[in-house]
Amino acid sequence: MVKYYRSYKGGIFVTNNKVYTIDEIKNIVAPIAKAYGVQRVFLFGSYARGEATSSSDLDFRVDKGSLRGLFALGGLYSDLEESFGKELDLLTTGSLEPKFLNHIANEEILVYES
Repeated sequence: MVKYYRSYKGGIFVTNNKVYTIDEIKNIVAPIAKAYGVQRVFLFGSYARGEATSSSDLDFRVDKGSLRGLFALGGLYSDLEESFGKELDLLTTGSLEPKFLNHIANEEILVYES
């Protein structure tokens, strides 16, 4: 499954070439989001559009719920990235411009809700 390595902040990050199904994504996200007190997690980008390839990253938007602080958000990011073995983007709803939210609204898939 492991295809290649890339440098990651002075260490080694193993990246896999798996293309996940939406159900697999939901099953991986749910326990992590629950542990951090996240209210909702949405998937957008190539995975949500059904266009993911082996080199695609994962794009998530989160409604933070009880998640507070930069360290907690960083922990959520790290746990998700480690669990998927892929690069990802993790955006919080409150940090996004309304224009961008409107842009991704039609493709988003709810993958977790508390």
